[in-house]
Amino acid sequence: MMAKKLRILGTTYKRKAYTDRFGHKHPAGVVHRKGYLTKDRGAPGRTPKSRRWYKPTTEMGWRKDMPAEERRELALDAHGGDLLSTARALLALSNVTTSEETKRLARSDADYFFRQYRIAK
Repeated sequence: MMAKKLRILGTTYKRKAYTDRFGHKHPAGVVHRKGYLTKDRGAPGRTPKSRRWYKPTTEMGWRKDMPAEERRELALDAHGGDLLSTARALLALSNVTTSEETKRLARSDADYFFRQYRIAK
């Protein structure tokens, strides 16, 4: 799929004199900005799939519409019964998701597995 090109228009505006954070004084002047073309990168706040850094290595089958017991059992089975790796995977999921409900549920499941790991340790 081709990325759509967007034209950013050039602009000219007058800037007042100001003092920057280092104490340097800058005179008033006219600022010229050139126009340019850019790619449309999709919805704001969304990272394209090609630039996402989180690539889970284990498919858990975890879904937010499941009951807590079922979610936790699937996640634990997917990680071979390792409480710590399950907790870390769910914490990573809660950190990268854009869904508030997924964030909350994955975080609560991660906290559950961290507690279980501390007890078993």
